[in-house]
Amino acid sequence: MELYFVTGNKHKVQEIQKVLGKKIQLIQKKLEIKEPALNSIEKIAKIKAVQAFKKIGKPLITEDTGIYFNAFKNFPGTEPKREFEKLDFKGLLEKLKGKKRNAFFITAICFVDAKGKRKTFSGKLHGRITEKVFYEKKDVLPYEKIFIPKGKKRVLAFYSRKTKNKFSHRAKAARKLKKFLGSKSINYRI
Repeated sequence: MELYFVTGNKHKVQEIQKVLGKKIQLIQKKLEIKEPALNSIEKIAKIKAVQAFKKIGKPLITEDTGIYFNAFKNFPGTEPKREFEKLDFKGLLEKLKGKKRNAFFITAICFVDAKGKRKTFSGKLHGRITEKVFYEKKDVLPYEKIFIPKGKKRVLAFYSRKTKNKFSHRAKAARKLKKFLGSKSINYRI
């Protein structure tokens, strides 16, 4: 089965493809989509999916991920990339000086079938923000360099994709999608 993944982020494609396995082949598709400024990862993923389906009219997924520092309300929240571009590591870590460093990621994947029917799957990963940046030059998403998952001793950037896919927020959402697509009871035509 082929499924379009509307994103410009190769890391997300690689992570989700590993979870989905060989039976579901992701085809990365870059499209100009307006990302709404909302406080809900799930709603953003759905809106992106609706826009993408209007443009390509084929089964697809969209994904959105947010990271939330517990010390603040909705920060960086649904705007992790914009906040990182504004503050960089130095500004992000400075904001947490003297505050509790607990944080969590949420990923939402929205699937759209050939008829435009949607279903959303989410995954969450709790952890904490470090006091310094690790693996600064590694080609991974920025927050992975400062986020230690609960129960682990190292930042996400340390772990191989294979290991990370055992516990990450994105992998949790992707496993739910895989189960759904493999279910014999679904009425979706791919």
